[in-house]
Amino acid sequence: MRRLIYILLISLTLCAACTQQRAVKVALLADLHISPRNYNDTIMQRVVEDINSQNFDLVVVAGDITNMGSNDELQCAYNHLKSIRHPQLVTHGNHETTWSESGGKDFERDWGHNGCATATAADYLFVAYPAGPYIKMADGTIEDGNRLGWIEKQLQKAGKRRIISVCHYPLNEDLTNRVEIVTLLKRYGVSASLCGHYHEPRLMNFDSLPGIMGRSLMLPTESGRNYGYTVLTLQNDSMYVAEKLLGAPAVPKYAICQCNDSYVNTLPCDPQPEAIDKGNFTAEQVLTDNAAIYTAAQVEDGVLYYANSAGEVKAYNIDTKEFIWLYKFDDPIYSTPVLHKDLIIVATLSQGIIALDKRCGEVVWQNLDGNTYIGNGVVESHYLYIGTLGKMFKIDCKSGKTEWCSNFGTAHPQGRATIAEGKVVFGAWDCHLYCLGCNDGKELWRWGNGSQNRLLSPGHVIPRVAKGRVMIVAPDRYMTNIDLATGRQIWRIKSRRVRESTGLSSDGNTFYAKTMDGEMVAVPMAADSYTESWCCDVGWGYDHSFCPLTAVQEHIYMANRRGKIAAVDKNGRVVSVGKFANSAANDLRADKDGNIWVSFIEGTIWRLNSIKQ
Repeated sequence: MRRLIYILLISLTLCAACTQQRAVKVALLADLHISPRNYNDTIMQRVVEDINSQNFDLVVVAGDITNMGSNDELQCAYNHLKSIRHPQLVTHGNHETTWSESGGKDFERDWGHNGCATATAADYLFVAYPAGPYIKMADGTIEDGNRLGWIEKQLQKAGKRRIISVCHYPLNEDLTNRVEIVTLLKRYGVSASLCGHYHEPRLMNFDSLPGIMGRSLMLPTESGRNYGYTVLTLQNDSMYVAEKLLGAPAVPKYAICQCNDSYVNTLPCDPQPEAIDKGNFTAEQVLTDNAAIYTAAQVEDGVLYYANSAGEVKAYNIDTKEFIWLYKFDDPIYSTPVLHKDLIIVATLSQGIIALDKRCGEVVWQNLDGNTYIGNGVVESHYLYIGTLGKMFKIDCKSGKTEWCSNFGTAHPQGRATIAEGKVVFGAWDCHLYCLGCNDGKELWRWGNGSQNRLLSPGHVIPRVAKGRVMIVAPDRYMTNIDLATGRQIWRIKSRRVRESTGLSSDGNTFYAKTMDGEMVAVPMAADSYTESWCCDVGWGYDHSFCPLTAVQEHIYMANRRGKIAAVDKNGRVVSVGKFANSAANDLRADKDGNIWVSFIEGTIWRLNSIKQ
C-alpha cells in the first residue's frame, strides 16, 4: 500500500511538471536472446512495429541481444534493430561476450563500437558500457584503466545535462569492481543506471544510486508467456517506469525522484566486498597490470609471461621487478600464450598466430590464417594444436607452417585440447566432443550429449585423459566417462552440480571436479561406474568458475569466481582457504618448485608458495 501511494504521488508530481519541462520518453529493451528462427526472432518484428507506432526520443538496448553472440545471431538481431525508426543506444551483455566466436569483433563490425557508446535526448546524456564477462564464465568486470577512463571522460563532457548510466549488468555484487564504478557515477551526479540481466523489471539500490532493471523480451507467466519491454518517462526530477506488453497499454510500475530518492535508499543493497585474506597460504602479490587479464600466468627461468586485454604480451623479471619486453597486438588477448623452447606463441583475434622470441619479444614467425582464436592451444612434441570456428589446426612450432587443418563442425572450441595416445580430444559449442588423429587430423569419433541446446555444450572444457578414459564436465552438470579408443560412453551421471572446473592427479588415477556448491569431489578415473573417493566442502556455497583445478605434489588447488583459492590434500582434507582478489582466477599454474602462479581478471598476479609437507 505504501508503495502504491508513493507511485501515485510521484506520478502526480510528474504530471504537474509537464508544463515545466518536456518529458523525455525512452524504450528500454534488454535480454532479447535472439537466434535466427527462434520464437524471439519471430516476436521481435512485432516489438519493432510497436515501438515505431509511438513517439520515443531514444531506444536503449541494454545487452543480451542474442543467445551466443555468433555472427548469424548478431546479424539477425542487427537487422531487427535497424528497422526501428528512432535513435538508438546499444551495448552488449554477457551472452555476446561469454560465448562469442569472434571475441566481440562481430559486434564491433555491426554496431561500429565495442559496447561503449553515448547518446543524447533533450537534456539527458546516456552513457553505455559493457561489463563482460569477456569470453570466460565469470562475474562481470568493468575493465580498469581504459574502460573506466573512457566512462569518466564521457561524464566530464555532460556539462549541465543529467546523466543516465547503461550497463547490462546491475551494479551490484555481480560486478567484481562495482564499488569503483558506483563511486565514479555518483561523483558526477548520475541520476540512475539502466540494466538487464535478471530478465524481470526491478527497482534496485546501488549504494543509493537508483537501478532500473528492464524486463526481458519474453517472460514466463502462469498462463504461458508474455512479450514486451520497458518504458521510461524522464521529466524534471522524476522518473516514471512502465511495462509495455505487446497489444496492451503501458502499465505503471513505479516512479522515483532522480535525486536522492528516499524509497530507493530503503531497498536492500549488496555488502562491500570481503577484504583480502591469505588464510594459511604463504603468498605474494607479484604485480598489478594496467588492464584486465584473461590468460594464465606462466613462469620459466625466473621470468613471468602473460597477456592482457590491452593486447599486450609481457615478460617480467621476477627478481628485478622490471619488465624485460612488451609486444603490442591490435586486440585483447584471450588465448594463453604457449611457451615452447625459445618461443612464446600467441594466438590472436585478428593477426593470426605469431611466435615471439621469449628472450627479447621479437617476431620469429607469423601464420596469417585469418582466423579468430579464443581458446587455448597445447603443444605436443614440437607441434601446436589449437582450434577456432569449426576448425582444428596442427602447426609446426619451429616454422609456423600448418601441418593440417581439420574442418570438424560449425562451432568453436573455447577450452583446451588434450593430446594422448596419438589423439587430440576437444569439445566445441555444438554439443559435441571430438577426437581426431594427431598424424592426419581425421575424425576418429565424436560424442554428443543428446541435447540441442548449444549453451549446454562441452565448449569450454579441458578433457581429462588417463587410463584409456576421457572425463569431461559441461554446463549440463553431467560428469561423463568415455572410452578414449572408441568414443563409447561408459557412464554418465548428474549426482552433483558440477561445471567445467576439473583436474587430474599426477598419476592419472583420480579425476577432480569443482561443484557449484563450493565442493571438490574426487572420482577414480578407471572405474566402470560412478564412484566417489571423497567429497569435501570448502565453505563457498553457491559458486561457478571456469578455472581449472591443479594437482601439485600432495595437494589440489581450486578457485572460485570471487578471488578465493582453496588447497585440499589427496585425502580430501581442506588445508587452506584464502581470498586474493574480487574477480575470477584464469588458471592455476605450477612452476618447477611447486609454487602456484595465478592471474585474476581484475589484473593482479599472485604467487602462492609451495605447501610444505
